[in-house]
Amino acid sequence: MTLDSITDHHPAPNRSADRRLLRNDVFELLLERIMDGSLEPGSRLKDAELTAWMRVSRTPVREALGKLGSIGLVQTSPNRYTIVAPLEGAEAADAIQVLRQLYPDAIRAGMAGLDADAELEVGLLAGRLDRDPDQNPVDVFVRIVQVVLDALPNGVLVEAVDTVHLRVLRYLRLAPCAADVLSRERVLAFAAALCAHDDRAGTIIESVLDDAERTVTAR
Repeated sequence: MTLDSITDHHPAPNRSADRRLLRNDVFELLLERIMDGSLEPGSRLKDAELTAWMRVSRTPVREALGKLGSIGLVQTSPNRYTIVAPLEGAEAADAIQVLRQLYPDAIRAGMAGLDADAELEVGLLAGRLDRDPDQNPVDVFVRIVQVVLDALPNGVLVEAVDTVHLRVLRYLRLAPCAADVLSRERVLAFAAALCAHDDRAGTIIESVLDDAERTVTAR
């Protein structure tokens, strides 16, 4: 799906002129559309179309695109084009290698910092996934990991994870060959381990990375 089609069929939230989207809202909306494939890999992103769609000025759009570029989801050639980053197995494989160094420690440290509210949020996300067959496991996993990262006291580690892990998760979300890596059962087991503060959460992450790497390199 291209930006033209998404603006036709997926309009941005209707807000009055005096209640514009905040900068973070612009980023989150674009991120969601990129991660679920509504904005397809390789599709052009034009400032004028984005500002009209989201009813915002160019400044928050450009800031959001810059942030998306820093985490590898958008590619820009100055004064030429801005596109959604192509879905490339080689880049995903490189990102997986980096995540091997970051993810297990980040998950274990973040799990130790989960409070009752965070555990409740993880449980609610898992419950929706368990009850609703339309929920995508990768989307739920992304949100659960964000809860864990929010509990992580090491801000530098959070920044390092943020710059790489969404590239891998987008690949797992959109590449047909990777559909089984983050299965519903695996995400539910991960959520249960987190809420129990069980070290199996780290083990599940390691197995996810193992399977993701096998899937990417097999292509």
